[in-house]
Amino acid sequence: MRVPSAAGESKIDAWTTVNGIDGFACLARDEPHIRLLSDPETFSLRQRVGRIGPVTVAEVVVGSDAKIHCAAINNAYRVNVLRSGNVESVHKASTLVCGPGTATIYQPEDDSSSRWVAGSRLLGVKIDRHAVEDALSDTLGRQLTSQIDFVSAMSTESDAVRGWIDMLSLFAEQLFQNASPLRQQLVALPFADSLIHALLLAADNPYRNAVAGVTPFVRPRAIRAAVDLIEQEAHLPLTVSSIAQRCHVSVRALQQGFQRYLGTSPMTYLREVRLRRAHNALLDSDPSVTSVASVAHQWAFTSLSRFAAAHAARYGELPAATLRRRAFRPSHVNVKHAD
Repeated sequence: MRVPSAAGESKIDAWTTVNGIDGFACLARDEPHIRLLSDPETFSLRQRVGRIGPVTVAEVVVGSDAKIHCAAINNAYRVNVLRSGNVESVHKASTLVCGPGTATIYQPEDDSSSRWVAGSRLLGVKIDRHAVEDALSDTLGRQLTSQIDFVSAMSTESDAVRGWIDMLSLFAEQLFQNASPLRQQLVALPFADSLIHALLLAADNPYRNAVAGVTPFVRPRAIRAAVDLIEQEAHLPLTVSSIAQRCHVSVRALQQGFQRYLGTSPMTYLREVRLRRAHNALLDSDPSVTSVASVAHQWAFTSLSRFAAAHAARYGELPAATLRRRAFRPSHVNVKHAD
């Protein structure tokens, strides 16, 4: 997986004191999604927020008892690690009471409500959805076609979970130090990539054994053949008929098999593979010699406007913006704090 970079100069500020919900930027970024359910006059907290590539980290100390509703963020997975205090949250119709050392995972497209006790301190991370799902797709060797159904709570009794929390803590500690080597992209981006892959191993999800190499993903031979064909020849003008013919099944059987075992159609799967490959090509290309149109054409997108719209919907920016900031172009990591 190629982790996109963040452009611009780095800047570290002191902790920010927030007395109103409008100033609470904790992992919200460009999507205001937080609603205060308790008395706004008493709400206060201290926070610092930084971002490297697709990973946003926040340290938060709550200054008052607070009840907060967080609407769904479609473009990110969120994890909160409680350092001290107590947080009670409702997520996916389940109530979770968390103390120090516990971690909760919030899915894209799912909202949640939390009640925080004054003095609670947490380390939160928000990871862009495409980065997590593309990392899993690369690991499985097939395109992921739906969000990852993580279990909401991670137990720190697991060595893998403790290891991942240690990685996240080191990531945050170094992120907020101006002189840290982690603030250089050649160090920071591989670390962010490792943090994402380690989450797939630490957090309980349907693909964890496959990621660890314990159990392969099992599907009928014809569907395996079709997936392999698409992954190998996504740049060619494939059709559902040609795929079915080469896999020795009918079009109907192919469509039904994809829907049953992958939850999507063959052509939708093909478009997702092409989009991921095109995105990685944009990250790897030199904008002085490569155009968006040439990358789109290389990956069989016949309409440039539709390619741009699909890319923006999945990756949060137009293809031209991705091309202008190659993944490992040497520059500083951008770290921002809420004002």
